[in-house]
Amino acid sequence: MSPIDSLAEALATERRLIDELLAVIHRQRTAVGNDDLRGIEDSMFATHRLLVTLSEAKCRRRTLNTLLGQSEDVGILALDRVLGARMTPELREQRDGLHQAARTLSREVAVNRELLRDAMGDAAKSA
Repeated sequence: MSPIDSLAEALATERRLIDELLAVIHRQRTAVGNDDLRGIEDSMFATHRLLVTLSEAKCRRRTLNTLLGQSEDVGILALDRVLGARMTPELREQRDGLHQAARTLSREVAVNRELLRDAMGDAAKSA
């Protein structure tokens, strides 16, 4: 497998992990709405596990970046520019999917943060 194909695979792995995080966030939102403390706790554990795995996946991507002769911290949006003609349609597709998933995750995390903040405020008022 070429380094470009390996990079596309690494981006796909990161995307899958982010999709899993999105599913956990939605379960957490449901648990908060149902006052399900066990569900909230389970979602926090799953989030931690996925974040550790995502960190490892990003480390793999940084290694692949250096194998391609780039800085290890080159951002995914710079891949077209830095890879030039080596940029494949598959890599572009994986990059775009990862970027969109990350944007969605950011929005969903903000929603959950607000819901948790409101739930904590309601709990404090009830106490």
